[in-house]
Amino acid sequence: MGEGSKRMDENVFTMNKKTENLFEEVPKESKDQLEVKQLCSGVFWILSENNDLSNYKLLVFPIPCDPNGNPLNIHSIELNSKSGNTYNHKKLWESEVKNNNEYRPYNKKDYDYYPRGRVEISHNRAVIYLNPNINKQNIIDEIIRGFGLIDNIPEIQVKVDGSVHYQCFLDWR
Repeated sequence: MGEGSKRMDENVFTMNKKTENLFEEVPKESKDQLEVKQLCSGVFWILSENNDLSNYKLLVFPIPCDPNGNPLNIHSIELNSKSGNTYNHKKLWESEVKNNNEYRPYNKKDYDYYPRGRVEISHNRAVIYLNPNINKQNIIDEIIRGFGLIDNIPEIQVKVDGSVHYQCFLDWR
């Protein structure tokens, strides 16, 4: 894997180099997985060329934060949203994924081709916003692990967003 990257399991990637020490192995009977110890907000994509999302990879860009969602200044990628406290999917794809050969063949598509979403933290509560096509328990479970929501936050809400903002190739069929 390239510099700044960390494979969490065979289906999960993260590129935040300074958060590598936040991961620990969690034994599972079916497969080994890594779980974030630190609570994080951030954005994600589900990378798959298959319409049924089989053989997908979860690409996460976590931002370590406190239970109110305030970034903890240990992220290595500039927070590029209008608010300045999270990532913008389009800008992040262009700066971190598009020219990174590690993500071939996925990086040859535009940022909005794959299903995506974000995790927001506020008032000790997490909200996962996602495209309706990825509203599947196995995917949500990986997102929860990928952003350190297990044992770190008492309330997790999933909001399915079918608006144009989160549309992807699965919606264009």
